[in-house]
Amino acid sequence: MDRKIETYSTLLNLVDLDQTDNKLKDIATLFLDAMNDWTTLNQTLISDFVKELKDFFGLPLTIEKINNKKLDLTNELNAWRHEAGSSIAEMISISTQFCNESDLDKILQNILTYYEEEFSKADFIAQLKYKTKESGGRQTPASSGYRPQVKFDFEEMQTSGQQTFIDKEIVFPGDTVNAKIKILSPDYFAGRLTEGMNFEFREGDRIIGTGEIKCIINEKLEIASH
Repeated sequence: MDRKIETYSTLLNLVDLDQTDNKLKDIATLFLDAMNDWTTLNQTLISDFVKELKDFFGLPLTIEKINNKKLDLTNELNAWRHEAGSSIAEMISISTQFCNESDLDKILQNILTYYEEEFSKADFIAQLKYKTKESGGRQTPASSGYRPQVKFDFEEMQTSGQQTFIDKEIVFPGDTVNAKIKILSPDYFAGRLTEGMNFEFREGDRIIGTGEIKCIINEKLEIASH
């Protein structure tokens, strides 16, 4: 199933997770800086931000349009919008120089296409503790991409949870590792998970390790705040 990045926090989590040194990450970071500086209260949707950005600076949205927008000193909120505009102008400049692309919509699509591929690999980040052989764990190492069953305390149902290890390819019994976890049934667990939540991972009925959610990437899984 294709996953679309729609919100600021999902994109932020994916960019934070990206350990590579690349220009698209720099461009995405500037976009996030601009969105963070924007003045709409509780704004979360990327599409809403882009619409307001275009409405404020005008179309077509160019570096010149941003630089030529007069600062209204009587409106404090507009100062932050100009700050956001500076980040967008820098983003367009870097994209033009290194990616040969100056159109905002196409730049954004390049960002989302790149990070949606990562989004397809992870629902959340967890710290995993593999049991030793002596305590009932695996007898052999596990390779990145391993798919044990995941079991949360609040639910009897188990689901397949693919583990993509971070900075490791092989994990031995007794090891602790951080991993991207992609579960088979995200819709079933929508609105039921939270950071700090513990779970078991199993082979059949045998518990081979435990995990703790460190960061939720797929926002649909997260328990809504009250």
